[in-house]
Amino acid sequence: FDRIRRKLLGLSKEKPHYKKFYYTSEPIWTHTTSGYTRIRCLVDRVNAMEKKSVFFTRSCYNRGHKVSRAFEGIFVTGRKKHMDVKNLGKGMGFQEDLLYATDDYRCAVVMVTTTVCGKHRTYDLRIRGAYIILKPPPKCLEHYLKFEKHGTVVYEKNCTDILKRQQKAGLYEPQNDRCGNRVH
Repeated sequence: FDRIRRKLLGLSKEKPHYKKFYYTSEPIWTHTTSGYTRIRCLVDRVNAMEKKSVFFTRSCYNRGHKVSRAFEGIFVTGRKKHMDVKNLGKGMGFQEDLLYATDDYRCAVVMVTTTVCGKHRTYDLRIRGAYIILKPPPKCLEHYLKFEKHGTVVYEKNCTDILKRQQKAGLYEPQNDRCGNRVH
């Protein structure tokens, strides 16, 4: 009862849960990323949500061509902010950690950890649904800037067109796109 009362009074803030960020029928857009990339309009669409995982399609434009890839995000028991991401086709998996989310989960800061070309971390500012047409919420942007001062904006005004196109999608190799130009 005390926990409920504290929550109603706004005295206890529940820790963000990555599953709640993906529990949506809206597209999840990557607004800004810290990784060097030529891709544009990176978006996730949830296909199915299960108790311990989420199946989603990640699409983007790479050098002007639409590319898509199917993934399974596995929620790890005891690690509410963590998701192991398994590539359902060709390619390697990676990990994502929710570093910050607004109370309504419309905006989040995510750390992506890959092991291609050595262990590498990038930071993404992601926004759900139609909120993408607005500026990122100041608090969300503030948290992103704690991790990355210079990001690449990958969202553009015409990005919503990627959701309408039914053309055949090619393969998406995010590691190749990011590793080729990495400075060691």
